[in-house]
Amino acid sequence: MAAPEAAAEQSFFQGKVIRITVGFSAGGGFDLWARLISRHIGRHIPGNPAVIVDNVTGAGGLLQVNQFYRGIKADGLTIAHINGGLILAQMVGQPGYNFDSQKFIYIGAANKENDVFSFNKKSGITSGEKWHSSPRPLKIGGLVPGNNLDNTDRLLKDILGFPNVIVTGYKGSADIRVAVESGEVDGGPTSWDSFRTTWKKSVDAGEMTVVLQATAKPLKELPHVARPIDFAKTEEQKKFTQLIVHDANDYSRPFALPPGTPRDRVETLRKAFQDTVKDREFLEELDKMGLSLDYTRAEEMTAAIANLARLDQATKGRLKTLLFR
Repeated sequence: MAAPEAAAEQSFFQGKVIRITVGFSAGGGFDLWARLISRHIGRHIPGNPAVIVDNVTGAGGLLQVNQFYRGIKADGLTIAHINGGLILAQMVGQPGYNFDSQKFIYIGAANKENDVFSFNKKSGITSGEKWHSSPRPLKIGGLVPGNNLDNTDRLLKDILGFPNVIVTGYKGSADIRVAVESGEVDGGPTSWDSFRTTWKKSVDAGEMTVVLQATAKPLKELPHVARPIDFAKTEEQKKFTQLIVHDANDYSRPFALPPGTPRDRVETLRKAFQDTVKDREFLEELDKMGLSLDYTRAEEMTAAIANLARLDQATKGRLKTLLFR
């Protein structure tokens, strides 16, 4: 950035407050990462603005994203940490998704969803195989149709044959955790980072067991835990596992700006995000929290979402029926 442009950006951001919005309640994975980024990114923005997190809950993050698309001033002072599952829902034409995910301006992602499913001890489910072959239906927590967690719930039930009763409507994965711990549901999904931080107490007490990981490759900490693809036998099962689990994970946790944000501020914030994920203090806190960095550049995120838009209409129609019926 040329010196005059840098001075202009410093002048703009100095004394301002940047807001990072999250579509879920405090304590869950999206909230966790938004707050971590918020504590460090301000040092890398000219003028060193203050950065706060605002939880805009409702409809599994849809309220936040709809509002962000149409109701936020595009001045570079509001960033959204978006639930990537909503991007898939919008692409297949689900009513109520009043945004165009290709028009958001992505600044990057610090990690991926990497969802895991865990069950409480009372359920008797200790592996993916036991879950898949359970003679009784098992109550599984969810957020809202179209969310990454619910999408995987649906895939497991309707494509891969897991005996799930999906109990949706929780405000965030932290609320699902409380429901699992109390026995309100048998099990539920959350991101791996969220699980190993906010669910640690229950795990250490032997009350919770991870039985499935919704990832393309096994996480290094879970080398022997089953994945959905292990239960996919037909070409259709493999295809939709690829779309709903593997591909969706790549754009599952983007940070974005609203359409129309001035280009110079976009570049400033993209560089700040990139510098943040390399920042020594950020990495030290990441390590202390037991979180894993899986950085995706803005250009890679934009390309992944553009590829999703190219799905044929038949596949989009099948996805819509599967995820929203």
